[in-house]
Amino acid sequence: MSRPLNIAHRGGAGLWPENTMAAFAGAAAMGAHGFELDVHITRDGEVAVYHDDALKPEITRGPDGTWITRRDMLLKDMTFAELQAFDVGRAAPGSRYAAEHPVTAWADGARVPHLREVLALVRGTHLQVWIELKSNFVEPGRTVAPYVFAEKVVTLIRAERAEANVVIIGFDWRALVAAQRLAPDLPVWFTTLPQSWFGPDDPPLAHWPPPEPLYHKFRAWDRTEAPWAAGFDKARHGGLLPAIKASGAQGWFPFHPDLDASSVARARAHGLKVGGWTVNAEADMQRLIGLGVEAICTDYPDRLATASRS
Repeated sequence: MSRPLNIAHRGGAGLWPENTMAAFAGAAAMGAHGFELDVHITRDGEVAVYHDDALKPEITRGPDGTWITRRDMLLKDMTFAELQAFDVGRAAPGSRYAAEHPVTAWADGARVPHLREVLALVRGTHLQVWIELKSNFVEPGRTVAPYVFAEKVVTLIRAERAEANVVIIGFDWRALVAAQRLAPDLPVWFTTLPQSWFGPDDPPLAHWPPPEPLYHKFRAWDRTEAPWAAGFDKARHGGLLPAIKASGAQGWFPFHPDLDASSVARARAHGLKVGGWTVNAEADMQRLIGLGVEAICTDYPDRLATASRS
């Protein structure tokens, strides 16, 4: 049985500070096959590696070393140079984030990377960088337009000659479709929301359903024309996987509970590769390994390495 790619989520956020060079270097040294990261476009058009569309107080200190408190500091409104003043190498003591990351090896002084730095790290290697385009389809004013994400990232990939090292992913399919049109040779995998959000029963809290009334808005969107779908709606194409196939994507990247023997077989029937996010329990890793998926994205690449050997 072939083993799945070990893709370190945000560089391995359970082990190192998320989306930092310390994380990417640590995952590479540990033997991961690559890492997933998130990108935003700054005011001056640079590609910054950061998860949220605004600086996150739980993991961000200002130039004076104090934890920031504002939650409205949008990356699209800041220059990349301004971002470099912030330390993102540690979680605030006593925060929920710190409690959820008890074994993380914090790295004081870590800065928000530029995507160029990460692509330089993998140059000449077989490491993969799974780049999530983080355009916001719920509150579009918080990020630049999806096409801008695609254009900036594709241009940088070309400039760094990193085509062989990247996979483009994202929940906003508008950005993915734009990337495919700009660079048909680059692999694009469509990320999907937990499908329990759209089923007959209320989703479990472990599936992170959005708060009311946004939850019902998501369900209504899913039944008609979803703002993230770029025209490849389930209703129009007869289901989720036919819609992804119709888009021209190479892979499907769902929340891991949505993967079972049936869904993987259907994906295969549509010619799609399959990977799951974000898989942290060894039992879930073993289940996905048994399903024969191509990739597993995890906060703990060390656990996945152990599970893959057993």
